[in-house]
Amino acid sequence: MILTTPAGTEWHIREPKKKLSLRARLPGAFVYDVSAHCLRKAKARGAPAFERIPLAFASSWLVNSPASSKVLRRWALPPQFDVWIALVGALEGPLKSPGEWIPAKALLSRLGDEPFLVEAASKVLALLVPGVVPLMPEPARIFLLGGSARADGDAFATIADWFVQATRTHAEDLAAVAASHEEVTLDGPQVLDRLLWFDSEGHRHFPGEV
Repeated sequence: MILTTPAGTEWHIREPKKKLSLRARLPGAFVYDVSAHCLRKAKARGAPAFERIPLAFASSWLVNSPASSKVLRRWALPPQFDVWIALVGALEGPLKSPGEWIPAKALLSRLGDEPFLVEAASKVLALLVPGVVPLMPEPARIFLLGGSARADGDAFATIADWFVQATRTHAEDLAAVAASHEEVTLDGPQVLDRLLWFDSEGHRHFPGEV
């Protein structure tokens, strides 16, 4: 697959099956993916967002969320827990136009002013709305947006909007890769998210193997 990043560069995705298998060796990444699948099933059974969000807070640490326990506690209490419920609800919609990101950006800004907010929030949201939000640590933001990538609401919306469009454009190819991944259950958007992590920084864990 060849994708064009928001910065306009070409991203050639090579050996996706091998990269996903390598990633599954990492204990935290593996359990994160298991947790994401369990949360997907819980949603399908009708579990409301207020039941799923605290589980996602805890699971976000499996992929090195920079949010401290004090931040997670604050998020788990009113009024910010209500913001989280609204944010998940906003991102579970169809999201067909750029203007639909405005409410999500506004809600995100109400979660705090920590410099790590975008990364930490993305590691929660990738569990709850995996078809919309990928992991957004600094290496992924730079990979997609270029060296001047910021960590703010605009960067969040730009990456998420690109991610939604890319997963729709390459849905068939991504689904095929997901179906062939045996270690844990992923869907198409999650495949793209995990490959973004691998190509932006994850390859460093596997010197000489890719």
